[in-house]
Amino acid sequence: MPSQDQIIGLMAFTRTMTLSLLKGWPADKLTHQSAPTDNHVLWVIGHLIGTDAWICDLVGAPRVQAPETLLKACGMGSKPTKNAADYAPLPEMLKLLESARAGLVSWLKSATPAQLSVPLNDKTQGFADDPADALYKLVWHEGWHAGQIASLRKSLGLAPIMG
Repeated sequence: MPSQDQIIGLMAFTRTMTLSLLKGWPADKLTHQSAPTDNHVLWVIGHLIGTDAWICDLVGAPRVQAPETLLKACGMGSKPTKNAADYAPLPEMLKLLESARAGLVSWLKSATPAQLSVPLNDKTQGFADDPADALYKLVWHEGWHAGQIASLRKSLGLAPIMG
């Protein structure tokens, strides 16, 4: 069984990278898509909030109080819209992003080995075996979407965050 500190460290690293990719983002480009099928920044942030909220629900962690309209606009099967007004303002979304992750980290810090090994396969339609597995996959999922943001940064000619 992985240690909680390892999982928390990976969650923190991935979130730091995601937030670094958002630094210096032009306010008028929050719904920029380099191709019509791309996920833009506002959708990705909303999607990450929703994913954290879903995992909170699965494991019994304190859930972020994100607006249902945002969760629906950025949930599984949703498509980004070009209208920034369809999303919460960026500062509000960033606070929700922080709050959602804080709830998971708080739960994880006090989780017992039994809580980390509760079977989740049925509840997640095979996505995760247990809470520890779900959190590792949460990190991978965020990395996937951070890559989308990195690609959008490049298409806008913004400076890379790494070398």
